[in-house]
Amino acid sequence: DTGGESQLPSMLRRNFIQSASSILLCSQLSSPSSADVETSLAPHPSEPYIRQPSSKEKFSYIVTPPPSFVPGNKPLKTHLDEINFSSPDVKGYTVGVTVDPVRISSIRQFGTPEEVAARVVTAEVNRDGVFQVTLAKDPVEDKDAGGCYDIEYISEGKRGIKHFTTRIFVRDGFLYVLTVQLKENDIDKTKEKEIMDCVRSFKPLMIST
Repeated sequence: DTGGESQLPSMLRRNFIQSASSILLCSQLSSPSSADVETSLAPHPSEPYIRQPSSKEKFSYIVTPPPSFVPGNKPLKTHLDEINFSSPDVKGYTVGVTVDPVRISSIRQFGTPEEVAARVVTAEVNRDGVFQVTLAKDPVEDKDAGGCYDIEYISEGKRGIKHFTTRIFVRDGFLYVLTVQLKENDIDKTKEKEIMDCVRSFKPLMIST
């Protein structure tokens, strides 16, 4: 379905442009103002957040943010569904999850991990204020996790050097994207483990019919 293929790049581009442009709200694909924080959604530290389906929203996923992260939704949504988490202690350390409908059934229909990573890097480097974008690691497909793509890259720009870690799924007509963002200078062994634990926890859930 070529329509699905043309649809997915624009969604990915939109997602990653946003992932590097919301830090004014305490993060870039993530943090809202304190007035937008929905404390009723706040998970206990290190406990999973489960996005439940509804009669109109036929998607669901699970993710476990790093300890102490608090959630909140951005005032103006540009995705079908979006939630953001941020660290109260480290400015710019954020987690964002977006969901959008697509007309393809597999991420492989969009390309290989390398091809998808190239699109992500191109979208980021074309963003205003970004000077250089490089892959931090080789992009990979995690077949054990259900066929998702993991892409890690570093963006250098006017607002500093930022490290992005993403996990992308296409499942049952929906594109699920997790993005973890942190300033490069703030990365240490503890945060590396937190990020990888968060990324590995993220996956779409089966919906009972």
